[in-house]
Parts: sequence; structure tokens; C-alpha cells
Amino acid sequence: MGLDPITKFILKVVMAVFQYSQQRKAAKKAERQARAGRSNIMVNKQSNNDPIYPVYGRQRVGGTRVFIEASNGAGAVQTIDGDGVPTNTTHLNMVIAMSEGEIETIEQLWFNDTITWDVTDGGTLASNSNGGYLLSGFKSGTQYTGAEMKINWYPGTTTQTADSDISTSVGALWGSNHRLQGISYLALVLTANGEKFGGQLPTFTATMVGKKLLNVATLVNGDTIGDMTAGNYTSGADQNPADIMYDYLINRYYGKGLDRTQNETWTAGLHIDLASFQQARIDCENSRAGLGFNLNGFLQTEKQLFDNIGEIMETCNGMMLFVDGKYEFRIQKKNEEVGLPVSAIFTKDEIIGDISLTLPTKSGKLNKATGVFNNPVTKYNDDLIIYKNDSFIEEDNGSILESQEDYTMVTDQDTVLDLITQKVDISREQYQVQMKTAHVALLLRSGDIIEIRHPDFGWGTGASETQKFWRVQELKLSEDNTVDMSLTTYNSALEL
Repeated sequence: MGLDPITKFILKVVMAVFQYSQQRKAAKKAERQARAGRSNIMVNKQSNNDPIYPVYGRQRVGGTRVFIEASNGAGAVQTIDGDGVPTNTTHLNMVIAMSEGEIETIEQLWFNDTITWDVTDGGTLASNSNGGYLLSGFKSGTQYTGAEMKINWYPGTTTQTADSDISTSVGALWGSNHRLQGISYLALVLTANGEKFGGQLPTFTATMVGKKLLNVATLVNGDTIGDMTAGNYTSGADQNPADIMYDYLINRYYGKGLDRTQNETWTAGLHIDLASFQQARIDCENSRAGLGFNLNGFLQTEKQLFDNIGEIMETCNGMMLFVDGKYEFRIQKKNEEVGLPVSAIFTKDEIIGDISLTLPTKSGKLNKATGVFNNPVTKYNDDLIIYKNDSFIEEDNGSILESQEDYTMVTDQDTVLDLITQKVDISREQYQVQMKTAHVALLLRSGDIIEIRHPDFGWGTGASETQKFWRVQELKLSEDNTVDMSLTTYNSALEL
């Protein structure tokens, strides 16, 4: 007798893997097109409904002008007199939303492409009474030196209050309710100076050290905010993908809102398998010969949840699984084939019927890849690095088979090069296998590594055979209690 439909559905959900490498392929082209059409991250946009991005690690960003008004600096805003002449225009007041969530600090402030304030070069931050910081110690020798500026930066705490300098300058237009709690922003009061500003409004960008994150290594199931101390948080440049993934999944404003009770209270471990995230954190630190996967960048909150999760995973060879009602995070890594149990070794006797083997197609192969990223060396402007394999090009009779990968979460050139090199190399031997086995295969999970020993293919441990390892992509239980397995090649040498 076959399984009832509800049981079959549950089994499929439990064993379904977030098949990033397969499902994202079609989505990447559309994503690149959308990215090409979006406004550059380092511009100032004027909008009351534009998305605000969370910033992770260290990144230079522009922002969205959520308030702009001319005034006399003492509470009277711009008006037009009887002759049509504007009055009360001696001061320009702006509020620029920079980032979602509480961030660690601001390091540099840029007017256009010139650093006018630098915390490592005389810049100071003095706390104000509103939960923000007044910038002082502006750099000498820039064209803006001498222009009167009063600039406050707010980190995005949940307790910050309305900026009093803006309120003083524009009066009731910026009242006590204009707190922007949970948003990091700049409040600027600029005195008109035609000589310094040249009749144009500069583009304001800032190098910021982004969001304060929960360190998953310090969490235990059942933790709540009341249990948290400073030691439970991490901040600074080079953030771990596991911490970023957890932050995105639990955020109820721009993420998925997991690990939340019905009354929106955060409780660790409700929907997320903490042990898997903690192991993933270790694996990310140990990858790339100990250099690790270190992320700096931003997520585009107007993108779909699926795309942003993929954006994080493509930077660390991650996999997202849904197992026994919880989300697991795993990192594809070296030496996963070591110490395989007997239950993960499949011989011809355990395989029912034929094996379907699909070789890499020309359309799926690559011999060249370009990685596009924000490079700190070029003032965080777009930069690119190219990997080309001449041996592969020769194998392809001189045809260039290439792809372009865009990274918003990586600013390190070496990491980008490693990722695109791996992408090209794996594309050359990404074999796929479909086979049917007995129901004992249900002991496996999607993402696990197995070995197939089959003399017809020359796979095995014999003198003339080659050991072949595979990653489980999907398991499907059939009504006859057999299991259909979808596998892809696993080669430890190609993992980072």
C-alpha cells in the first residue's frame, strides 16, 4: 500500500534542498539585468519610498534623502515673497537615511569623491543628547574647508530621538516624532556658500562599519533578548556569512522573520537549527586555506527573499536545507568524503534498475568568468577581475564560454577570484546522476556526500577503478517505498 498524500508531502518537504547551484542559474541573468538598471549604491536618491539597505561589514554607501528643506537656520523655512523671490534660504537642511538597523560606526564622510572627514585623520565623534554623534575635525585642504557645516550621525538605535539641530533650523517641520529609530542616518545643516559649494549640492557618501549582529556561536536554544550581553554580538569589517544569514532570516522588517513567537518575540532556535549555523560559522572561518569567507557589502531589500539568501550563499558555497521543521545552513567544503559510513556507499546491489548519467553540456561549461565587485582600492567603485583557463579554451576549440558574476557582499579581490575560478572548474565536471535505491537511502539528507561503486562505469576502489563521490541534491520517496536520488559530482579538490 502506498503512502497517503499528506505523508508523501511531508517527506518531500523534509528532504528538499535549496538547490542553489541549479535554481539560481536561471535567476542570475534576470538579477544582473535588474542590478544594471538600479541606481548605483554610491548616490543620493530623493524618495519617500525607496528601499534602505542593510550594510554588513565595511562598505561605502550613499543614501536616500528622506527630508530636505531650506531655512534661515532659526526655525523659519523658505517662503516666496510678493515679488516671487525666495526668502529664508541661508541654510540647507537634509536627512539622509544610510542603512537599516543599528550599525557600529562611521569612518569616513565623502563630499562627491573627496574625503572631508576621516576618523583616522583627525575626525572625531562627540555624542549628542539625541543618541547620535556630532562630526568634527574636518580635513583641511579640501574645497569644502571653511563652509559652515553641522553634521550629526545616528547609528540606528531603537532609543535615538529627533535631531535637535535640524529641529532648530526648520522648526516644526522636524518634530519630536521624527526619530528614525532603527535607521542609521546623517542629519546635515549646511550654510549657503556659493564659493565652496559652487551652486551644486554634493553627493554625500560614507564609509561605514555595518550592522551589529548576533554571533551564532554564542547562542543556545531558548535565548531571548533579555539573555543577551555585549559578548553575544559581533561587529566590524569581515563578517562571517553564518552570522549574516542568521541576521537576515530573523529580521522581521526586511528578512524572513524566523525564530519569532506569535507575539513577535525573538527566541533562538524556534525555526532555525542553531547547531548547523554554528558549524557553518566554523567552516566559513576555515575555508580558503584558513583565510575564510569574510563578507563586506549590502543586501538589496527590494529583491525577493530567495535572491538575497542566494546572494549570501554564493559567497561561501552555502546550502540551505529544511529538515524536520527547521532551517539548516551547511557549507560545501573539502574532505566531506572522509569517513563515509557504510550506509553512504552504494554498490550495484543497492541500486535498483539503471543509472542515468548526464555529462556536462557545452552550454553549462565555462572557460572564462568575470567577477564584478565594489573594490575599496578604487574608492569602493565597481571593479572587475577575470579568470580565464587557456587549457579549457583549447578543449572547447577556441570558443569562449563565459559568465559574469556580480557580488554585492564581497569587496576582496582574492575572494572574488577564488569564487569565479571554482565556478569555472566545477562547470567542467558537473556530472549528474539519477538512480533508484531501496528505502534505506532515507537515512541520508540532501547535501550529504555518498560514494557509488559500480564496475560498469569503472567506479570503485579496485586497481583499475576510480573512486567517485557525489552530493545528494534531492531524495524522493516513491509509492513503492523506493527512493529516487538526484546527485551531482563532488570533488574535494575543487572545494574552497
